[in-house]
Amino acid sequence: MQKDILIAIDGSVYSNQSLTYISTLFAADPHIHFHLCTWITAGSSIMPSAADHKNSLIPTNTVQGTKESSARRYLKKATEKLLRNNITSERIHSSVHTCGYNFAAAIQQTAEKDLLDAVLIGRRGLNGISEMLMGSVSSSLFQKCHNTPLWIIDGEVQSKKFLVPVDGSVNSLMAIDHLCHIFAERTDIEICLFHCTAIFGKEIHCKPELFYKKWGKEWSDTHLSGTDCLFNGPQQLLLNAGIPEKQIQILPESTDIEEAHSIIREAKKRDCGTIVMGRRGKATSKGLFGGVSDRAIKHFQDLALWVVG
Repeated sequence: MQKDILIAIDGSVYSNQSLTYISTLFAADPHIHFHLCTWITAGSSIMPSAADHKNSLIPTNTVQGTKESSARRYLKKATEKLLRNNITSERIHSSVHTCGYNFAAAIQQTAEKDLLDAVLIGRRGLNGISEMLMGSVSSSLFQKCHNTPLWIIDGEVQSKKFLVPVDGSVNSLMAIDHLCHIFAERTDIEICLFHCTAIFGKEIHCKPELFYKKWGKEWSDTHLSGTDCLFNGPQQLLLNAGIPEKQIQILPESTDIEEAHSIIREAKKRDCGTIVMGRRGKATSKGLFGGVSDRAIKHFQDLALWVVG
């Protein structure tokens, strides 16, 4: 089955790191197709357009043409990089989109309109003060992009190990389901399942009935109940997707004051390059301090973070 990944390209080192990351994971997977996209703002001149440009004394506005030329140059270089990484041209698609100044909204709309499987964007690594002053496309996209999985890359990431926090919720199992979709039958990746309990958090009780609609009553009652329900269901989904059992590791559970920091610390400890997290719906209350995924996106560095709605 073909899977289509949108990659935001802007000619920066950050989008270049995204290309390296995606090549490391998928160069040899013929089912993954790459949609290289860049967005330019729609500029308009304050001067009226001439009816006949050849005989007019009004200067031609070349700003928009310059923007598009630069955008196509970025896409050409990105395509060449993927080709050098042994990705065939049939798997590479590129396009320039014209939008307003809200790039995050434009990226989200493109992904949803074209029914793409994920959005990949390189993060500029802005600190908290810079984000408040200038904003961040990746942070804005995180707030908007609930229907399409969002992959955010910070730094150079080459590890094929994935850390997946599990907590018995529908959201965490949807993150596993996304991994199964992307990596079905892959034997060259390693997935670490991890659970962290907050010191002041609520005790978790698995409720298989929450999963009946998507996975059926029999499967849910079998794999999402009992003392090992946090790990049995995720592991079984991965096995059903053709990922070998030896490539799946269940890590010891831990307790921490703050789950997001514990998740990031465990990923670093286990040499995992990517964290895959489920997230609550945008209408769901997340409490005073926000959700775990909200806090993780603010603190992860030199990692990739996949957020699945």
